[in-house]
Amino acid sequence: MTEVEKKTKATVDDYGNPIPVHPIQVHLARIIVVVAFVMIIALQFSGTSYINVATKGDSTVYTENFSSKLPFIIFPVLTGIGAFVFALQPGIYRFFSVALVAITAWMAFNTFDIVSSNHNVTLTPTRVTREVGTKAKPIRHSIDFTKTAYLYIDQVPGSREPKHELVAIAADGAETRVPISGMMRFALPQILETASQRNIIIGMSENGSAIPDALQRDLSK
Repeated sequence: MTEVEKKTKATVDDYGNPIPVHPIQVHLARIIVVVAFVMIIALQFSGTSYINVATKGDSTVYTENFSSKLPFIIFPVLTGIGAFVFALQPGIYRFFSVALVAITAWMAFNTFDIVSSNHNVTLTPTRVTREVGTKAKPIRHSIDFTKTAYLYIDQVPGSREPKHELVAIAADGAETRVPISGMMRFALPQILETASQRNIIIGMSENGSAIPDALQRDLSK
């Protein structure tokens, strides 16, 4: 096949499906589909992440295990391979390749930022602090026990199912809310115990315990 024939050769069949220029495109595309499918299924049944607990002086630090962040690493790899597959195909597919390169770069940046950032819940005798987000845009929630008079767990509407927040009411009526997910779930028993030791009133849930049944099921996993 001459160079002219290569450039003018149709890149789609009679049904509009792309015709691979290189055989490796087919194999890479199949790998992307299989791995992405497996990852999506695995995420649906992954359950609660494993949490590491470390004591530093009078502080207890809860962090997520690195393996729980593997999807953030795998997905940009898949989009990068996809960009390579489209780059091998002539015509408009080169545009798709450029778009995937941009997406891969964005995902890779956020992956590095998330994986290398200090996601944690830190509990001291006077405060609990939850830090998530990225290094560039950290999201911090904190409850100061020295100013808290009443502490309880509130159920709030969620997109799929109800979510929970730890609510602290200060002596002056000021309210602080901290989302309860991941690390916060595991830290709850110690948080409530520490608050109780400071004579903070702990609100009870429907089951007569400070921790609702839904969160207790998560803690038992």
